[in-house]
Amino acid sequence: MRRPDDYDGVHPLSEEIPVPIEGRLPAVVDPDAADRLTMATERTVLVVVHTITAWNRFQDVLPVFDSDRRIQLVFTFPDAAVISPDLKQYLAAAGAVVVPWEQALRTRFDLALSAHHSGPLQRIQAPLAVLSHGMGYTKYSTGSREPGAGSREPGAGSRDTYGLSAPWLVRDGELIAKAIVLSHTEQLDRLRSAVPEAATAAIVAGDPCFDRLLASTHNRVRYREALGIDDDRTLVTISSTWGPRSLFGSRPDLVASLTAELDLDSYTLALVLHPNIWYAHGAAQIKLWLGDCLRSGLRLIPPDRGWQQTILASDVLIGDNGAVSGYAAAVGVPTVLGAFEYQDVVPTSAIDALGRTARRIDRRRPFPEQLAVHVTDARQQSPVRTLVSSEPGMASARLRIAFYRMMALEPPTSPAPTPPYSPADLSPIGTAATTWWASVTGSTENSYHVRRWPSEPEARRDQEPNRVRRHLLAATDEPRPDLSGLAAIQVADEVLTSAQLREVFDRHPACSMIAVPGPVCRVVRRDGAELLLRTDTGDPLPAVSVLYAELSRGMSWLDLPTTFDVRLGHRMLHAEIVRHSSAR
Repeated sequence: MRRPDDYDGVHPLSEEIPVPIEGRLPAVVDPDAADRLTMATERTVLVVVHTITAWNRFQDVLPVFDSDRRIQLVFTFPDAAVISPDLKQYLAAAGAVVVPWEQALRTRFDLALSAHHSGPLQRIQAPLAVLSHGMGYTKYSTGSREPGAGSREPGAGSRDTYGLSAPWLVRDGELIAKAIVLSHTEQLDRLRSAVPEAATAAIVAGDPCFDRLLASTHNRVRYREALGIDDDRTLVTISSTWGPRSLFGSRPDLVASLTAELDLDSYTLALVLHPNIWYAHGAAQIKLWLGDCLRSGLRLIPPDRGWQQTILASDVLIGDNGAVSGYAAAVGVPTVLGAFEYQDVVPTSAIDALGRTARRIDRRRPFPEQLAVHVTDARQQSPVRTLVSSEPGMASARLRIAFYRMMALEPPTSPAPTPPYSPADLSPIGTAATTWWASVTGSTENSYHVRRWPSEPEARRDQEPNRVRRHLLAATDEPRPDLSGLAAIQVADEVLTSAQLREVFDRHPACSMIAVPGPVCRVVRRDGAELLLRTDTGDPLPAVSVLYAELSRGMSWLDLPTTFDVRLGHRMLHAEIVRHSSAR
């Protein structure tokens, strides 16, 4: 759990880090700047970062150089990605030494790494190792690509496997890379078939992201705490890759429907969107599109970090043919598909196994009853897991051996680390719902069941909460006047004077009572009657809903039960009325 005094943003000490002067070469690549260097390193490695997706992957790969003071890393970013954020900003914030692309091409390095295949990589003056930036090589190219152009324009009909076919690996009859890093022998079989001459450059090293996920499973509780949930709730994560056939592209209403129809005390919803969605449309636009959901408890995961922690915290994931869905299934998270386009997926790959074995979400049926089945459904995990990596737990060791051999340097004697993903890197966007529908059932022996749903967005017409008797609770500062005007119960966040109470009632004609939560909750009726309510949890509002429901059914104010129990999701709370007063 993040502490209140945790700094959320650029670390204060970052102001003390020297910033390179614009236009001046970093000292580590400037042949005239030896006197400015402190460490006399033996090898320099160029890391080519095309996209944030590639940057995320390098966080899994670069620990192979951990604690080796003989190595200097230098970063660059080619202008080759169709969709690209301000990579310079990200790299600078990480404290990386960055050189312009054209300068990188003019400089000799001892090793170069790239997690994309776009751009004129053949011009790099170093032994080049190329890696996948996702779960192996699972997708067809979205279109044709002229050699060296670094683009993937849609509509040309190419069926080449991205990163594992001749247009991506060969220039002028020569292999671009000295090492082609694969995660599974299944990919080696496809490489031998597609580009036989490239097989000798292949290295089956396993999947470093999968290894870090396995090394992080013990942090599940801490990840859930960072998301603001405990084991009383089911965490449902929605994941979408990018493009019009993705889940978010083809079913943009699914996030809103799930937000509206999963009750707040049984479920928490998280959303992971591919970075390309963020940077093609803009973060501000994403937040506007999801405004009603973000006001209703949705946890939106930022594009640059946190998705790995989120899937490990999840009880079920609704996804598509993206890598996040594949990794979730591989680590044992029950995974159901909200969309899946077979035409984009290479047969025999791990994502193909996901598409062949995972269940589908049925948009015609209630979501809760489907999720109850999926939470215990693990039938798709085994085939996906076995195709993610041929060397589970060994990626760091395999990559270290390969990279140091390419640099003609003896590797360190200590093993390369596989660091768990940090709970501190999980900072979701969104707020708790402040306006919600409540339904109260049961009154046997003063025991009630309360269910609550967000007031926005709208649920499907034939699904709960539209099919149950309900009432609306709203914060007194609710920004939507239509919802505030419908609320039967207004919830104040501070103690109100008699005049302030009357003003709230006057502004909200539909309001019949005001609740002022606290250690003891004050409940005031429109006619001036009031009571004090105490519960054994920090949330008295479900008990307030019970009182409202009983009054609506005809019970008198003074006949309200003085003690009662409330079931809320998987929890029980006990409530007690400690003082009554009649209308004045």
